[in-house]
Amino acid sequence: MKKLGDFLGRFAQFARESDEARTTVITVLETVGIKGLTIERVTIRSSVVTLSLSAIQKNEVFLKQGKILSLLHEHALTKHIEKVR
Repeated sequence: MKKLGDFLGRFAQFARESDEARTTVITVLETVGIKGLTIERVTIRSSVVTLSLSAIQKNEVFLKQGKILSLLHEHALTKHIEKVR
């Protein structure tokens, strides 16, 4: 019989990978010049990254979306991302 901790360990792995992926997104955004993001302001669902930013910063993300996506596709944790909004 399996222990409950074995099942919960799987979810801990997903959460850790999610935090690592969100940290990678923040690093890429800082590389292209978008500052002031924290891990709590980044959400990844399926292939879409949603950012909690001001209107000016969202416009900057929209203008630089091609470069952001190309940088995200270089990392293993974020290569599945197709849209940043």
